[in-house]
Amino acid sequence: RVGLVFQEAFLFAESLRYNLTLGAPVSEAVIADALRIASADGFVSELGVSLDTELGERGVSLSGGQRQRLALARALAVGSELLLLDDTTSALDPGTEAEVLNNLRTLGASVTTLVVASRPSTIALADSVIFMADGAIAAAGPHDELLRSNADYRTLIQAFEHDRQTTTPTGAR
Repeated sequence: RVGLVFQEAFLFAESLRYNLTLGAPVSEAVIADALRIASADGFVSELGVSLDTELGERGVSLSGGQRQRLALARALAVGSELLLLDDTTSALDPGTEAEVLNNLRTLGASVTTLVVASRPSTIALADSVIFMADGAIAAAGPHDELLRSNADYRTLIQAFEHDRQTTTPTGAR
C-alpha cells in the first residue's frame, strides 16, 4: 500500500471522515491516531469539526497547511506502508513541520517515508539524503555529511537558506 501526498492537497466536498478514509472501513481510533501523527487533531478540535462535518468544495475554508495535514492523515488512516510526500509540509510553519516529521518518525519500520523537499530544515531531519544533479544521483548520505563533502549540495543548501532569510512571508507586510 502506497500513500502519495502532494503539495497541493485535494479534499472532497464530503465529510471529514470520508476525506480521511475515502469510504474505506476505518475505526475512529485509527482516524484519531492518523490526525495526531499529522498534527491535525488540534486544529480539528479547535474548529469544532466532527468526523461527520462537511468540509466544502476542496476544503476551501481550511488553510493550505491544514489541507496538507488532512491529506497526510488520509494516507496514514488507510494504512499506507510506503509514504511518498511531495513537498507535503511546504505550507506549514517550521515548528509544525518539525512536529509532523518527528511524529512520522514514531512510526518506525512499519512505514517507509520518502520525502521530496526543498526546505533545508526538512532535509536535515532525514535519515539519508539523495542529492540529484542533471537527472542522476550526485551524492547520498546524511545531511551533515553531504554538507561537508559535496560542494554542490552545500551551495544549494546555502542558497535556500539565503532565500529564506531574504524573503518576506506572504501577508507579513
